[in-house]
Amino acid sequence: MISNPVDVALQHVSETKHLLDILITSSESFDYPRAKLTLKVLQRKTRELERLQSELLAQARIAVPANVVVLPRPTA
Repeated sequence: MISNPVDVALQHVSETKHLLDILITSSESFDYPRAKLTLKVLQRKTRELERLQSELLAQARIAVPANVVVLPRPTA
């Protein structure tokens, strides 16, 4: 169960920023093995974030009272 969605989001944003910094540095210094490894970690992070998003959406649906209508977010 997710304790606080904002804390979880901040943690993942920070981790992802760090991974992207490593990837950029590795690609600039032609450290192909490290760049490849970092890309794999980013792919795992993407799958983990998709799972967390599903959990949060499921929790949001459960927490809405019956007399409240949830409107979908507009897509840009």
